[in-house]
Amino acid sequence: MATVAVYGLTAVPVARRLHVTRPARSRPLLVGGDPWVIDLGHTLHSAGLDVLMWAGSAGQRDLITQAGLELAPGELLASATSEGAELEGITAVLLLTDEDDFNTLAATVLAGNPETRVYRLAPRDPTDGVVAPYSGGDTVFAPDLTRHDLATRHGSGAQITTQPANGGIPPGTDLLFLITSEGALHPATTSRPTTPQPGDTLILLDPRRAGVK
Repeated sequence: MATVAVYGLTAVPVARRLHVTRPARSRPLLVGGDPWVIDLGHTLHSAGLDVLMWAGSAGQRDLITQAGLELAPGELLASATSEGAELEGITAVLLLTDEDDFNTLAATVLAGNPETRVYRLAPRDPTDGVVAPYSGGDTVFAPDLTRHDLATRHGSGAQITTQPANGGIPPGTDLLFLITSEGALHPATTSRPTTPQPGDTLILLDPRRAGVK
């Protein structure tokens, strides 16, 4: 009985250290409260993911709550920057605010957590900001799909939609994420192109819904 108890209590921590645990359904944290970010959160939630969101302003937090999305506690990011702290249960952090320097600094601080992947938006302009122009690292989406481009296209009526991957990526759309049949979320990034497989779900920015050419 003692041996079984020891194995039962230590199996999960040991598996995590050896990186052999089976990935569970993704639980992303979206940081940002612009309309397109809330739309993205709603789309990911509708696709079956347990989405958590956080925003800096009270107005944006109210909009997140009104959209029916789960709002992270205000101290979550602050505690995550403490030495040794972990974002318990969160599989990926997506830094999608309208402050390029904040996205870059937060990505740098949070990158040391081996249990959680961290992604940020490409800055509006490579020369803008105090920190963003001088930081490398992976950014989400296509190189020409910056924070400004996303906000502008979404404001013009482009929609964030889902579609089965069986038919490939529709012409004229931008691939933002894919969700595997097991529920794992994979962002399209500037350095690692994402190749959809049959059974995956595509998350797309689709301007065709707004009549944008």
